[in-house]
Amino acid sequence: MPYPALSAALARASQSVHPSPESEATDGGLLTRFIQTKDETAFTELVRRLGPMVLGVCRRITGDGHLAEDAFQAAFIVLAQRANDVRPREGLRGWLYGVAVRTAKRARAVSIHHRAHEIAVPSLPDRPAELAESPDTDAIRVLDEEVGALPDLLRIAVVLCELEGQSRKEVAEKLRIPEGTLSSRLAAARKRLAERLHQRGIILSAAGLSAALARLASAQPSGALVARAAIAATRETIPAHVAALSQGVLRIMFLDKLKRSIPVALVVAGLLTCGAVAVALSQPPAIPPHSQTSKPLLFIATPTDQPPAKVEPKPLPKGPNKLLLYRTGYLTMMDPDGKNEKKISEDRGKFHFGYGQLSPDGKMLAALTQAENRDPKLTLHVRELEDKDPGTDLGITCHYFTWSPDGTQIAATDIVVDPNQKFVISHHLVDVKTQEKKTLKLPRNHLITDWTRDGKYFLTTAVTEKDGKRSTRIHLMNMDGTEHKVLTNDKEGFAGGRISPDGTRVLCAYQPTPPPSSMELCVLVIDTGKTISVRDFPPIENGALMGFCWSPDGKRIAYTWREKQDGKPADLTNKETESHLTICDPDGKNQKIIASEKAESPWIISIGQVDWR
Repeated sequence: MPYPALSAALARASQSVHPSPESEATDGGLLTRFIQTKDETAFTELVRRLGPMVLGVCRRITGDGHLAEDAFQAAFIVLAQRANDVRPREGLRGWLYGVAVRTAKRARAVSIHHRAHEIAVPSLPDRPAELAESPDTDAIRVLDEEVGALPDLLRIAVVLCELEGQSRKEVAEKLRIPEGTLSSRLAAARKRLAERLHQRGIILSAAGLSAALARLASAQPSGALVARAAIAATRETIPAHVAALSQGVLRIMFLDKLKRSIPVALVVAGLLTCGAVAVALSQPPAIPPHSQTSKPLLFIATPTDQPPAKVEPKPLPKGPNKLLLYRTGYLTMMDPDGKNEKKISEDRGKFHFGYGQLSPDGKMLAALTQAENRDPKLTLHVRELEDKDPGTDLGITCHYFTWSPDGTQIAATDIVVDPNQKFVISHHLVDVKTQEKKTLKLPRNHLITDWTRDGKYFLTTAVTEKDGKRSTRIHLMNMDGTEHKVLTNDKEGFAGGRISPDGTRVLCAYQPTPPPSSMELCVLVIDTGKTISVRDFPPIENGALMGFCWSPDGKRIAYTWREKQDGKPADLTNKETESHLTICDPDGKNQKIIASEKAESPWIISIGQVDWR
């Protein structure tokens, strides 16, 4: 079978031995040309030029020649997709080094996971031979990982000066910064590397660190590999496993950027409970250990503090009293006692399913889906429960959505990154039957999390910034975008939220200040502003909140959580982790675990979000 694109790319790769205009351009110049014109020749030159560094990283971290080549191609796919993220342009090598580390670590983790599921047979198929390792290979791999984990500006300085051997004067001119600033960055990077290595059991003197950095050698890719990477990155042809690898890295990079822009409270209570939980947490996070903090002092309701009497809402569609949850890669329905479980999504080969919600009458499914390619966007689909995946594309991408009380419309919030690297939040209302869309006039710093049953208000979480500090508040907003009521102040860590069927309470996440690594679950009484702690919720040190919702009658709540594992990410790769679905009263009493699922690693989501209709 002929591959004309491969032949053309091979021809471009072979130009490396001949002078060309591309060979005279700087890294930043080539990258700018690719961003502005999608010039394949410029990109191929970047692959040829930066390939030795990327392949060296991938070989050291994966320890496997074939895995390294897959990670190599995936890293350049990520570059093609996120080229405009590189700042400054001449810092491309440092930026791409971080991508290569992340991609290679993911490739290695996926390989370990797959091998753990292999069944022994008398004659195993051929497996790529692992690269020969010296006694200190692990230490070098750790150094790679820690260089990759440095903040962008520090990593750029290390890669250009320490690894590439460029003079400080030359690098300072390229980056357009004073030489003193560059020296300060190098000193800060060396200090941080020494501290992180010490925490991982590797103690190096200043000279030892310099020698170790010098050992981070490059590896020369073949012309064919350069060509394959260039082709994949320009979308001419992409092997499925390489596409999946790059897709996962792109998704995690987006969430990392989101975390830096939006408070942790909002990311956890929003993304984990409103969509990305099923697909976003598949890589070990590089999160430093948090100090132990006490639990938040929440108000515990007494009999005299009970919510006001239930106000009967207008007649609305009644659901089947079923739970919907993400479980082991599928959307699944079951009774509130855990019986009559049934999968309602199947086609995992074409679509990844994340957050799903049943319509108010329980007859339709709305779900965020992600195609099996490099596009990290989450697309909203709807379908009858018995229809095939993925259903009707409503023509919008989003991260948060909620059904209207009558089930005829869906309100959605999307978050995108603009060319200036700023997050742009938009809101839309879509008619489920006609797919007609219109823009909602909600403030751009609000995220929709629910819709009151009387149809009058949206429940939102607002992100504000003052004096360089970000905070979140929960609001009830009128349909015209004006404010109805602020439910929390900006000094408290409340975020996310599901409103009770009678409209009197909000089930939400609470994050103490300073935040620990997990969140608390509480009920906010709208009229009084008081909070009710969900008693016996898994303590911070033992469990991580994944999702939560009300029962259709408002008398019970359901939440999902998983065990927290402590230790170094490398040590947790194969550590079994259990997740649970719990049902209880709103104050936490009468708890019952109705579903549990084990995963081979903390990075595999076995039970995610939950909905109840």
